[in-house]
Amino acid sequence: MTREQAEQLAELMREGHATRPPAVISTALMLDGERAQLVAFWPDRETFERYVASVSAPRGVELMRQVGVEPSVRLVETLQLG
Repeated sequence: MTREQAEQLAELMREGHATRPPAVISTALMLDGERAQLVAFWPDRETFERYVASVSAPRGVELMRQVGVEPSVRLVETLQLG
């Protein structure tokens, strides 16, 4: 992902903050050179899985596609946040 694409994605995230899935606790967009990572924190895996089952693509995937990037999705467990 280029810096320009990352900045476009960050703007889309800001613009869409009010309409993101209500269960999302927080999100972050991290950039290291041309490697970007969009992270969404959910209360638990079950909530995320119910959400994914209800949409054609997760919101983060849709946003990344809007800036021309096809992401890979990886689920990891968060043991502590905050």
